[in-house]
Amino acid sequence: MPDLPTTTHGLIRFDEVRATGREPELAAALAGGRVIRVRRGVYATAADPSQPGVSAGEHDTNRYLTAVRAAGETLRHPVFTSFSALALARLPIHGRWPTEIYVMSSGPQGHRRAGVTSVAGSYDPAHGVEDLHAVTSLEFTLIQMCRHATMAAAVVAMDAALRAPRFGPGRPRTTMTAVRAEHERLLPYRGSRRTEAVLARATEQADTPLETVGRLVIEELGFEEPELQHELWLPELGRRAFLDFYWRSVDAGGEADGRGKYLGRANTAERAASAVIAEKERENAIRRQLRAFDRWDWAETLERSPLERRLTAMGVPRTRRRRVRLVDAPDAPAARSRNSRRPA
Repeated sequence: MPDLPTTTHGLIRFDEVRATGREPELAAALAGGRVIRVRRGVYATAADPSQPGVSAGEHDTNRYLTAVRAAGETLRHPVFTSFSALALARLPIHGRWPTEIYVMSSGPQGHRRAGVTSVAGSYDPAHGVEDLHAVTSLEFTLIQMCRHATMAAAVVAMDAALRAPRFGPGRPRTTMTAVRAEHERLLPYRGSRRTEAVLARATEQADTPLETVGRLVIEELGFEEPELQHELWLPELGRRAFLDFYWRSVDAGGEADGRGKYLGRANTAERAASAVIAEKERENAIRRQLRAFDRWDWAETLERSPLERRLTAMGVPRTRRRRVRLVDAPDAPAARSRNSRRPA
């Protein structure tokens, strides 16, 4: 890869290349597939899709983040919002990131052209900075996600922003009070009912996107709403455990992690073995505290029927009617179709 001039974020601007007389090197890198065009006049090093340890979802996240950064190099004083501000804030979603870039309009009306959606400037949100780019306040960004994203994508983002670390330092990125205050400030606005539907489901107690998605699938299937992060004392281990899901009516608990929790961040065979033993001891101690306990992973959650069988076997009652799908496949678009008639 030629040592072409790059921006702070590693992007290659054509005007900088031309200023140094290195257009032939850029052309050769493009022809050889080492560089790709991200946006008119902006290029980036081509990602290796087979790079070990990087999932398809991570590649997609990096692809969209690069596209937003490239837009920051070409648009005139953009203030990013919705998906674009969320990507700059490094908050997760469920589903595939869009190709569309979302910014605030310089005028009172919103519009959409050339892959850029402009949100009406009349909303007058507070501004901040993420990743060296101007963005709308996180509360306004999340409300735009409720308007533009699928239910699962919006709830995953909202939960991640509200989450307060249970151990160690750290604060939530925002609070439910702050998001609701922004929602009230903006009323009435188009899509407010979708925002209310997301806020009704959001929580600061979801540790991972899988927990959020699992909660939505449990709702889809009509099972009783669980308590989240239910605390247990494990006397034989001298420690506490927090269950992702707990149904007090049947004294049953569940965890949405599957095999991942067994391995954690172990990077050697010895550490992996120790992690498996420690987690198995924890699981056995939990089982001795409850009438029923089970765990499930991403595949079992998204397939629905394995999770449904587990909950039924634990005796979790169905107290809600089944719902239309709230969660799509992880590779489905996270952006809500403009023609969608799915109810909030």
